[in-house]
Amino acid sequence: MTVPERIAAVLAPHLGEHSADAVARHLCAKFDVQPGIDNAKAGELREFLRRGLVAFVGAERATSLAAECIGAVRTARV
Repeated sequence: MTVPERIAAVLAPHLGEHSADAVARHLCAKFDVQPGIDNAKAGELREFLRRGLVAFVGAERATSLAAECIGAVRTARV
């Protein structure tokens, strides 16, 4: 599974399949996300995701989903 596919899989139950796919592809392009992402970039991506998800799932769930997405990035292949 690629990085965008893994992020989309985490987000799909909460945003819907098409929205999750669009968000994942956009974020990977915007942040130039690759497996083995460095800690600074991972932190920026996590915070960007968290802020964007708050309106959809609430603050607490947004924090955990953003962390799940970062974990998916760290274990995905290109």
